[in-house]
Amino acid sequence: MRVIYYATSPRPDAHAGGVKVIYDHCNALNDMGIPAAILHERRGHLYRWARRPAPTIAAKDLRATDHLVLPEIKAASLARMLVKAGMPYSIFVQNGYYLSERCRHTSDSDICFAYQNASAILSISSDTSDLLALHYPSLADRIVNVQCSIHADTFATGRGKRNVITFMPRKNGRHAAAVLFALKQRLPAGWDTIAIDGMNETQVAEALQMSRIFMSFSDLEGLGLPPIEAALCGNYVIGYHGGGGREYWRAPNFEPVDTGDIGSFARRVLARVDQLEKTPADSIGELLPGIDVLRARYSPANEQAGLRRFVSAIGATSAPTQQGSTAQLDSLSKLQRRAKLRWWLGATVAG
Repeated sequence: MRVIYYATSPRPDAHAGGVKVIYDHCNALNDMGIPAAILHERRGHLYRWARRPAPTIAAKDLRATDHLVLPEIKAASLARMLVKAGMPYSIFVQNGYYLSERCRHTSDSDICFAYQNASAILSISSDTSDLLALHYPSLADRIVNVQCSIHADTFATGRGKRNVITFMPRKNGRHAAAVLFALKQRLPAGWDTIAIDGMNETQVAEALQMSRIFMSFSDLEGLGLPPIEAALCGNYVIGYHGGGGREYWRAPNFEPVDTGDIGSFARRVLARVDQLEKTPADSIGELLPGIDVLRARYSPANEQAGLRRFVSAIGATSAPTQQGSTAQLDSLSKLQRRAKLRWWLGATVAG
């Protein structure tokens, strides 16, 4: 049995955290001796933001003994095709707030059909597992918690801290703009703000390692990686936990702000700046215990343990529910679309 992760195909210049996690899972499975590969929705797609390249296949290379793992946003549109072809599948939910997401040609009943016929439902966080159990209580025994890992050698303390506040502007951009406007009127001289959007992983890590505060504008998140990465780099993280972040949002590393409370957000950042002005630039001693907890929770060992639970869960159902005919398997070629010319040109220029 091979585990085949179905992944979307972001634009060549677009970073997609969910696809990055899928690549990490695929590589972790292969490292564990379990064959795994990526099937992108567009033929020939190359995701350039992954830590490591992963094996990729085309839809025509699918075997009847493969087990597909669908992202939650594609489950409703693909499940009936897979069941008809006799291809077993699971669903990887990286955001429990996306359970209702579906393509225009599908219905709510297609979403329910997808989950009811899934061999297992992978969940990225405790918040996501709770939402899955809320929507589908009868399927609770199929939920498998599979955490992601964060490379501690990349996101770590060690660089000299500067009076810098970092943030991700793609999340709740209007909120970010409002907080930044308030801070510009009040920040002491010598303090800067830096947006970490459009950077590769190394550049993000370098920015977080030198900053002292990270502002989190997380929207509805299944987990929320940037706040964890910022905390591992020795930042005080202030802002929204986005739902999924509740499982790690603990003082003193994390300070919560109610979503939309712009005034409190700005005041709490300014209060932390005032406190940091009175301490040595590299003093992060009170953050170290929390950093150790995060490093242990989001470790490769925990990620692999979750993947082993998943492989064990699908072991009994790894064979197709019905033996798909050649014609039925051929129908799965519809899982992939041709690469758009503008995407190919973008990838060519980027390369």
